[in-house]
Parts: sequence; C-alpha cells; structure tokens
Amino acid sequence: MSDPLPLEHVLDQLEARINWERKDRASGWRVDLAPIEDLVARAGAPGRDLGLCHVAGSKGKGSVATLIAAGLTRAGFRVGVFGSPHVERINERIQIDGQPISDDALAAALSVALRLVAEAEEAGTSGAEASWFDLVTLAGLWAFREAGVDWAVLEVGLGGRLDSTNVIDPPEVAVVTTIALEHTAILGDTLAAIAQEKGGIVKPGSRLVTGTPPGGEAHAVLAGIAEAQGVEHRVAWSEADRTFEEANVTVARAALDVLGQGLQVRSLQVRSLQGHGVPEIGGGLLTPEVIAGARLPGRMEWFDSGSNRVLLDGAHVPGSLRMACDEALAALDGPWGVVVAVHGEKDVAELLEPLSGAGFGRVFATTVPGSGVHHPATAVAEAAASWGLEAEVHDLPRSALAAALRWAEAAGADPPGGASAGVMVTGSLYLVGALRPGLRDPRGFQ
Repeated sequence: MSDPLPLEHVLDQLEARINWERKDRASGWRVDLAPIEDLVARAGAPGRDLGLCHVAGSKGKGSVATLIAAGLTRAGFRVGVFGSPHVERINERIQIDGQPISDDALAAALSVALRLVAEAEEAGTSGAEASWFDLVTLAGLWAFREAGVDWAVLEVGLGGRLDSTNVIDPPEVAVVTTIALEHTAILGDTLAAIAQEKGGIVKPGSRLVTGTPPGGEAHAVLAGIAEAQGVEHRVAWSEADRTFEEANVTVARAALDVLGQGLQVRSLQVRSLQGHGVPEIGGGLLTPEVIAGARLPGRMEWFDSGSNRVLLDGAHVPGSLRMACDEALAALDGPWGVVVAVHGEKDVAELLEPLSGAGFGRVFATTVPGSGVHHPATAVAEAAASWGLEAEVHDLPRSALAAALRWAEAAGADPPGGASAGVMVTGSLYLVGALRPGLRDPRGFQ
C-alpha cells in the first residue's frame, strides 16, 4: 500500500472545491443535501453506529458542543467534536478526546473524501458537486469511526436544515442555542424564518434542547417543530445567566441531563467502557474544572500585551457583541479601543451599534485579506463614525492591532488594576484567527 499523502498536498486538492465560507453565499449556496448524502452513502455511513449530538444556533453553538463533549468525556466516553470555523488550523475542526486531529489522520480522512468525490465524478452522481465543507464534514465522520469514538458532537456550520452536518441519522439530542438575525439573505429575514432553518436538525426519535427565551417568535417556532416531530422539548434558558459562559453552560447541562435520562448502551458498542458498566450522564458532570477546560479559542479569550489587556471574541451579531461589551466593561472600566472587521454578509452599522455606548474610545477598522468575504476597512470605519465613534482605517489586521495597542498605552494613563487600557478584537472569527498567533507570541505586536 502506498504511503499516505502529506497533509499539505491533500489540502491543496481540497482547496480546488468550492468553499462557501469564503464566497458570497447569497448567490448560489446549496439548495439540497444530495452531494453529501451521496458521499456518505459511498463511505458506508460512517456516523451510523455513533452516539450523536447535533448543535445549531446563532451564538454559542461551538462552546455548547465543546461543553457537551467535555461532559461525556468526564463520564468516561471517547468523544469526537466537529466544529467550524477554525481559528488557526483546519485540524481544530475535528477534535478527538479533546485534541485536534493529527496531521496524518486528517490527511487520511480527507484523502478518502477526495477519492469518493472522484468516484462520484466518474459515475456522474450528485457527489461530484460536493463542496469544501461537504468533504471536511465527511472527513470528520470518517475520522471519528476510525478513532473508535463512542459519541460524536457536531456543530452546524450555517443554518441547520441544509447544512452538511444534517446528513446524520436522528441524533440523541438536537440543540438550538440562540436565534438572532444573521445570514438573512440565506436563512430568511425574520427570527421565525431563521428558527425554522436551524430547527431543521430536529428529527423524529431525537430530543430537543433550546436556549431561546420563552414567549418570543423564535421559541414558538422551535416548540412547534418539536410538537410536529413528536419529540421532547427541554427549555434551557434563565434570566439569571449574565454572561456567554453562564448561558452556554445552562444549555449544555440540560443537553447532558436529557442524554442521561434512560440512557442505554443501545446498539452503540461502547468500546471504551466494555467491562466497566454504563456511566451516569448528566449536567452535574460540568464542574468548574471541566468548564474551564472546555473554553474555545477566540471566544471571550483574554491576553496580556505589555500593560494592556486584550480581549478576543468573534461576536458577529449585535446581541453577541453587546454582551461581549458588557463583559469587557465589567472586567475593565475603560478606556477601550476596538479592532473590528466585519463579514460581508453582515450589516456593518447594525453590528457596531453596541460600541456606541460609553467606554469605547476608538475603532480601528480593518478587513481580512484573503478571506474574500469581508467588508472593506473604509466601510467599517464609516459605519463606526455613523455611531459617533472615532475611527481609523487599517488595511491589515496586524497594523490595526499594533495601532490599537499604542493608542491604549497612551489613553489609559495609570488606571486602577495596573493595565493602561483594554483592546477588544471582534466582529469576525477570521480576524481573531489572523491576530491570535501574534498575541500568543511573547514578542506580541509592539
């Protein structure tokens, strides 16, 4: 048997497929799941014998997926997590037992996906039209089977009903974290329409957990979907939750509680537990230690750069940015500079409205070269100015952050706590991914 191709070579082949994460999805995004369904069938349905959790939502879905996985791991299971987008390396999208997949295992799984596409092309079937994300999704399911995981927790990429991850069989639990106006050109321009799309992951035989507040139109749609599908619906929302983490933990605990109700080993051959009995699963597995170990990069992540504190959060809807701003001001009472880039599908002015409150001194507007999907830095600066914010334009993220750090050094002359000021990097996980490696480098951006 020939040696496996190196990951770099496999990724070059993968990049030949259309990548809707880097395209205008409003003009030509998929209308059915036929390509991924074809490939999954050719692969022998690699997700069929796994315990499955499926997580959708406008905010928090990646964190909730990671928390659910951490709880299952604490119970003694082997767990795979499929998530998107990655912040620094594609390996982050496929996690096995809490670690990104190795280069060799990822190359092997992607090679299988590419081979199956070639077979579909030769046969003239729908798999020939598979996208970049289709192939990565299939690679994740294949890798989970090859690694012998017991549970796979899959985070939806976009929407739910037509997302590549929705090729799986009915999951043991389907989760919808929150609903906000996002990707409106694709998912619809009302909360109800977006909830209908995200609720498309609910299937007969599943159970539904939602983090949407009761009484709203989105919650009503999701409750209606649960009733129509004949599935149990658990509401996991609390007025007491003040932070992203608190809200995400509430949803993840509810999902684990649902999984633990009447759990049987079922046809799932629990390889990692044979001879050890069936563990208890429940929200109590999410101890403070487990929660702390399940935090994702680029989501309310703090760094120190010189005397400045830097907060990374890829908030991309106004409600999420508002909550991030509240947490930032609670941690450091200004002044704050904000480095911002905005995905091309977003309404820039609407997204930046939360920055117009007290405490945010200047916006350092930028874009993400090479992503193909972000608004120009000038458009971001103009939107910031429309809210009365001082704004300056930087074509490159690194120069924007360097300028923000210099501004913060001058702006926060010796405030309490010993940090001169705060700098928030937000608006896009692509931006976070572009800047995070430099913040991890001790030399920083000075």
